[in-house]
Amino acid sequence: MFSSLLAQRAAENNPIKVGIIGMGKFGGGLVAQLSRMQGMKACAIADINLEHAKHAYTASGVPEEAIQVVQNVEEMNEAIHRGKRAITEDGLLIARSDLVDVVVEATGIPEVGARMGYHVVTNNKHLVMVNVETDVTVGPILKRLADSAGVVYTLVDGDQPGVTMNMVEWARTLGFEIVAAGRGTVFYGDDRQGTPDTVPSRFGFDEETIARRTINFKIYNSFRDGTKAQIEMTALANMADLPPDMRGMHEPSVNIADIPRVFSLLEEGGILSQHGVVELANSVAEDGKTTLNSPLRMGVFVVIRTDHPFIQEDLTSYHLYPGGNGKNFLLYRPYHLVAVEAPISIAKAALYGQPTGAPLHKPVAEVITVAKRNLKKGEKLDGSGGYTVNGLIEKAEIARTENLLPLGLSFGAKLKQDVAQGTAIAYDMVELDEDSFVLKLRRLQDATVQTSEVS
Repeated sequence: MFSSLLAQRAAENNPIKVGIIGMGKFGGGLVAQLSRMQGMKACAIADINLEHAKHAYTASGVPEEAIQVVQNVEEMNEAIHRGKRAITEDGLLIARSDLVDVVVEATGIPEVGARMGYHVVTNNKHLVMVNVETDVTVGPILKRLADSAGVVYTLVDGDQPGVTMNMVEWARTLGFEIVAAGRGTVFYGDDRQGTPDTVPSRFGFDEETIARRTINFKIYNSFRDGTKAQIEMTALANMADLPPDMRGMHEPSVNIADIPRVFSLLEEGGILSQHGVVELANSVAEDGKTTLNSPLRMGVFVVIRTDHPFIQEDLTSYHLYPGGNGKNFLLYRPYHLVAVEAPISIAKAALYGQPTGAPLHKPVAEVITVAKRNLKKGEKLDGSGGYTVNGLIEKAEIARTENLLPLGLSFGAKLKQDVAQGTAIAYDMVELDEDSFVLKLRRLQDATVQTSEVS
């Protein structure tokens, strides 16, 4: 689908010019992958630490003399025109450059992602949003703005929401019903209270790896305290119109072969109250300490359903794991490749004007803010992966009715009262930063959704 068109662009010396904002582990991996491809070029990187940006290029074979630090848009355009690799501390330079075709936002910070995303699409550039923390907060309004500008807003292939969305789209195209879709997790009994301080020990990172791969402890802690999986499944929910069955999802301990049986309706021997939901398949046993025999781990899955006996017979003969009284079947992929597959979304946007997946204009799910420990009046919340709160998925209408605070707005919010561990935090429990860009964009999104509901 893409290779011949990319080869043509390479032959014409007209590669897709990619700018990347945020140079953590993902960003560095993407630069490395792009360096091995034809017809696509990482021409500019923005990161608050210029050494991270420079290291990403040199580790991918770019000589230091080919890297140029730029301070304004004119310098960036000139560097790209001369074939240099531009690096900057200011992501807005990439958003405003005339020569960048596609921008990848990979900071993982809602405030930064909202600001960068807004300027990318309003400057008529395709936006690949790796920053799911931003997507679940203001993705729908960014998608509307991108549509108005005639550019693509998309989540990224390789990460679990995008990989799962590919499978959902495949199944729906062929006429299957989606019973449940989601990802695997490795979630131990004590993970919910995890803090950034525990990241090196929990992941087994040594100092060399932390430095070489620019490991962000806060983001990695969100992987272990359960928040990241909740965020990612909210992103999938809002792309695929698949709400959660319950707050936080069921997240049962389940081996691969048992997924289609467990994620079936209660009356069919499963745990679901409805079809068409997002879910998590935990690879840790019910004791919270040991790993299951054949878990999904970090893979993805979709449970599909067909009522036609011929198709049921075929899927059985192809050895798909069954459930739901023989009508449900498991599709799964035991891995996701994150930065390795991300260029597929870049190519799809630039060559075909299509997203891997993008949020619906009206969200069906929200990531709400829940106290990680007993919190005191006057404390400031620190958002995803921090010391104070977790994120849990909830149906969007429930979050609106109960006035619950989106996790993406929680960073820097000051508590107006004590909050007990496990309590869902509402808007009226906090003082928000009125200068926050993501807050302003979220209010615009909420007003847009309310207006569309009335009309």
